Amino acid sequence: MTRKEFVTKATDSLALQYSPGEAKAISIRILSHFLGLSPYEYSVEPGVIIPKPELVRIQNALDELAADRPVQYVIGEENFEGHTFRVNESVLIPRPETAQMCRLAISALRSSGETRGLRILDAGTGSGCIAWTLAAAFPTAEVFAFDVDEAALETARSQKIYLDESCRQPVPDPPVFFHADILEGPPGEKDGTDLPNIEEMDILISNPPYVCESEKDFMAPNVLNYEPEDALFVPDSDPLRFYKALAGWAEALVKMGGKCFFEINEAYGHQVRELFESRGFSDVEILEDFHGKPRFAAFTKWF
Repeated sequence: MTRKEFVTKATDSLALQYSPGEAKAISIRILSHFLGLSPYEYSVEPGVIIPKPELVRIQNALDELAADRPVQYVIGEENFEGHTFRVNESVLIPRPETAQMCRLAISALRSSGETRGLRILDAGTGSGCIAWTLAAAFPTAEVFAFDVDEAALETARSQKIYLDESCRQPVPDPPVFFHADILEGPPGEKDGTDLPNIEEMDILISNPPYVCESEKDFMAPNVLNYEPEDALFVPDSDPLRFYKALAGWAEALVKMGGKCFFEINEAYGHQVRELFESRGFSDVEILEDFHGKPRFAAFTKWF
């Protein structure tokens, strides 16, 4: 079977789950991944015969896709802000909206002037995509990140992220990952001496669970059946539970003049703004994503 024949077959087999354009893109992606092709090689040489061992592996991958397993989990990676992150079912797949939040934080830090010696905390890190992206953007920063799930932390620590992908120059000061629960609040002295010093943060950033249970009916099977529920959903009765807890983290750990950036449910922008303003935070903004939906809360701590 040639590369082109496989892509045609795979595109047809995924037609019930994806649009034609997306099905073809996914087909080319798994072909390129398992054959080790660069992005342009398929289009240059579509008539090359696929060796039988590789064809078996690619067909197995196609079977997984047909069972609604996300392509990112099938190939074990996802691109995010110019970096390649390892992903598996213990972590959410990094998404463009989260990348946009990273860019907002990076822009805010750079516009403030001095970027040396920054201290950054990523709450609920998952794959570590936020923490590693900010560590790569600010090589002299101290970046800390935590998660309640040990499997997620193992994945985050295992990432191989580079300052420069072309010359494979590693991030000189990798993030410090540790175990903590957003909902339990910031650790205190009673929590032991093995935790890092996370006081006086310049930035607190988080993509916490924010999808309401009632929204499950509108979600695709490849999300519901494979991505970790605990990292996605909150009860309808308490949709702001993580933002209430994050307010406590910000009060305790963000320095005066420090900033917070949180990804939010588009349906609760007004309520999120009111929550943080009621806790005394200044310049609370609800910012739109590239779809024009209220997706981020940003504010400054002046107390």
